[in-house]
Amino acid sequence: MARRLLTLLLFAQALTNLLWLSPAAHSGQVTIPWLMLRGKILFGDIWEQHAPGSSLLAAAAQALVPLDPVLVARLLNALLVGLLTLLVFWLARRLCSEAAGLAAALVFAWWTPVYGNILLYFDTLLALCVLAGLCIYFSAARLSWRRLLLIGVCIGAATLFKQQAWLAVAIMCLWLLGAGWRQLAIYLLGALLLSLLQWAALAAAGLWDNYWYWNWTFNLSGLMDGVPLDGDFLRKLLLGDLLVLPFALLAWRGERRWLLLPLLWLAALSTLYPRVGEIHAMAQLPFAAVMSGVVLAKLRRAMREPPSWDAPRLTLAGLALGIGIGWLWTGAVSYLPTDLGIGATLGYDEFRPLAEALKTRAQPDDTLFILPQADSTPQLHPLTGLLPPGTWVKGWRWYFRPPHVLPQLQREWQAAPPDWIIVFPELLPAGAPGIDELWAIVKREYQLVFSEDDMYGHGRADVYARAP
Repeated sequence: MARRLLTLLLFAQALTNLLWLSPAAHSGQVTIPWLMLRGKILFGDIWEQHAPGSSLLAAAAQALVPLDPVLVARLLNALLVGLLTLLVFWLARRLCSEAAGLAAALVFAWWTPVYGNILLYFDTLLALCVLAGLCIYFSAARLSWRRLLLIGVCIGAATLFKQQAWLAVAIMCLWLLGAGWRQLAIYLLGALLLSLLQWAALAAAGLWDNYWYWNWTFNLSGLMDGVPLDGDFLRKLLLGDLLVLPFALLAWRGERRWLLLPLLWLAALSTLYPRVGEIHAMAQLPFAAVMSGVVLAKLRRAMREPPSWDAPRLTLAGLALGIGIGWLWTGAVSYLPTDLGIGATLGYDEFRPLAEALKTRAQPDDTLFILPQADSTPQLHPLTGLLPPGTWVKGWRWYFRPPHVLPQLQREWQAAPPDWIIVFPELLPAGAPGIDELWAIVKREYQLVFSEDDMYGHGRADVYARAP
């Protein structure tokens, strides 16, 4: 029965992810892979602060599946969510029962639209890799060298998608200290294997310095603005993770091996720093869902045993009802359609009219620059088919704080100025003051050709061409 319900759940997830929900497209999983397939080099003339794994994955998928890049991202995201649901079900069932597995899968499926509002995001891929390693760990009571190696490979793979995954690698390393030095060495070999291959490939391609700067020096420098915690997000996080502490207490009283789950959950929470946001909570959600499923299954069993309910059980029932209403409301809001309509892709579909208008005026070999290159506005590159003239870098203000960024762009604009520049006036303050120098060049050397008003979430877009 549980497996039939799981199959129905997976089918419902696939339909809603592909046809109903309206997640956003991020440049790292749509535009950057598209640029890579057209000759731009990641960490060469694409300056990117994120780990390269998701861009490489999306580029491979775009090369194999000749569809609209955003549709490829949606298909991959649906597959990713389905795989996570299966792993969540398997692990909770392994730890407790089929009822726990089904409950965990339902918790994960309900909360995924709340947090997972960006397609194929770095944090979600991190969660898949770490959860896969955790499933291998709990697949048998005895850890053979093959299992240790696979655990290391899986958790180490998470570092290719997000740098904070190194904390999960370290926690697992500390957890295995009691297993012996030989076992620890095998795990570390697996954990470092993919990263060592990645670093060797970057060094051989002459990209090591740029990779190290943008992935590590820049991220650890404090140049990037943080995003503080707000009350609405804290409410969602507390509500969704309410059963983590009861699970930890159950593990402490019973099966101490289970304590690895809350430890890796804490490691996954590190992705919330320094920019707190819903999508970053996707890293911890699968672990919270597994722990919630186990607690709900045990609570259900305890509530069914006595023939009559006493005051403590009535209190628990009331609390469960209140939590359930909170869960129901928080998750249901995610299914409300946006102004773009059911199943739209935010950060992509709203640009289609603008892109079509520009394509009728541009030549195939023209170049395009966007002010600012945000997380969404770069999607105009694949939508128009126009490449940037030189270096591609985001336009948020912190990307201009390194002293070499603006001079590099100014040199390139002087040598080969872009043929077209799209300006989003309402977003320009997010790139100031660094972007002001480029905006001054536009006002001095370009002329306004046309505008697109009231673009969803972006305001007006002004399209400029080089003045004759």
